[in-house]
Amino acid sequence: MSNENNGTFDKIKGSINETVGKITGDKELEGKGKGQQARGEVEEKVNQAKDAFNDAKADAQGRLDGFTNKDDEK
Repeated sequence: MSNENNGTFDKIKGSINETVGKITGDKELEGKGKGQQARGEVEEKVNQAKDAFNDAKADAQGRLDGFTNKDDEK
């Protein structure tokens, strides 16, 4: 499973555990589910930040390459 899906998977699994915990009255399972959902949210945010960083890095590299190529043309 890729990193991109880990957050979503944890959120779904956590939601199921929380619901089962509520239905059965198992507070521990309910709490575990809430924790899994929170972890999934964090994982998704981290992946979004990584993507944004990589996009910015690629953009900066492209601009740098364009700048250095213009110097080579002179």
